[in-house]
Order: sequence, then C-alpha cells, then structure tokens
Amino acid sequence: MTVFVLVHGAFRGAWSWSRVRRSLAAAGHEVHTPSLTGMGDRRHLTAEPPTLDTWALDVANLLEEEDLRDVVLVGHSQGGIAIAAAARRCADRLARLVFVDAPAPLPGERAAALLGPVPDLPRDLWLPPKPIPADQWLDADTVAWMNARLCPTPLAPSLDPMPEETPASAAVPRRYIFCTATPPGYPASVTLERLRALGEPFQLIDSGHDAPLSRPAELAALL
Repeated sequence: MTVFVLVHGAFRGAWSWSRVRRSLAAAGHEVHTPSLTGMGDRRHLTAEPPTLDTWALDVANLLEEEDLRDVVLVGHSQGGIAIAAAARRCADRLARLVFVDAPAPLPGERAAALLGPVPDLPRDLWLPPKPIPADQWLDADTVAWMNARLCPTPLAPSLDPMPEETPASAAVPRRYIFCTATPPGYPASVTLERLRALGEPFQLIDSGHDAPLSRPAELAALL
C-alpha cells in the first residue's frame, strides 16, 4: 500500500483527481486530494491572495496533521510548483515527487517567467478560467462537469521565486510524466525540454493536458 497526495493545477480543485483517486483507492492505496487555498472547495478563501509558501504549507501541514509518511506527492500542472515548494518543508515525509505535465522551476525561478518576460501585473490578480472544449480526450459530459467547477486562480504563487533546495529536499527522487497532446505554451514544456537536453528520463501518456480526467486508469497505473 502506498500513500498518495495528489495536488491539482490552475483553475481546478481536488475534484480534478476524483477519477484517479477512485482507481488508486480501489487498488488498496491511501489517497489524499487537498484543494489549495483559494481553489476548489477552498475557493471562498480569497480575502488575501495565497503565496507560493501558502500552498507549500497547505501540503506540508496536511502531511503533518495526518502523520503521513513515505508519501508519493504528485502535482498536476500548476500543482507542480506547490509540491516542489512543499518538499522544502516536509522532505522527511516524502518517498517521491511526481510531476504530471507540470513545471519544475529551478531555485530562484518564477513559474510565470519560464516562458519569457512577465508583464507588470498586480500580485493580487486572480486569473479567470476559460471554458474547456470537448475534444478527442474529453467528452461533452466531462467538460460540462469540469466547466461548472472551474474557478479563478491566483497569480501570486507563480510570481514567487522557487525557494532554495535543502539537502533533504534535493535528495527526494523525482519522476516526470508529460501528456503528448498538451498545447504549446504551457510552462511544463520548459521542464520537458530541459530533461531532454540533460538526457534525464521522463514518461509520456497519450492524452491532452487533463490526463487525470481523460486517462485516469492509465495515469493511476503509471503512478
């Protein structure tokens, strides 16, 4: 039995992992799917925009409160920056980090700047979601269900620089899974190209960007 903590991406919440959660739980694993501050079922917490460290604490505090150990900590899309920052706080509780179509900024880098210069935008900005269209990966019923749940995402965490590694967090093994049909312009593409340049291993899943909902069984098997 493995303990999984699955962290969602931008505009989403814990609900985006619902299908993977069921697959992993059916196989006998313990699964936690928190919503980050300001997102999902915590989207009412918008009085102050969360920082990257807020999101790191969301994850690290869950592991501490539930006394979770040997955790496989998984981040989809923007969730990658949350798990990477959280690892600095709770590395002793982690077995592995898994980035699913997610950016993995280097220490000092900002996720928002991975693709180029960032416009001068206010830190308290919340970005509105765009409706997701049905396609070969997501059927009409699924996108209708998703679009009813999308929420604005805060800009501030992506403006914050990734904290420096600790010796413990640097030692946590990492895996990278990328979706084959993610559109150009996603920050995860920078991480993918860096891995290719370094000759580092990664895995591919035949899916659009929302693999947790479009290919849940396949993704659960990879995890």
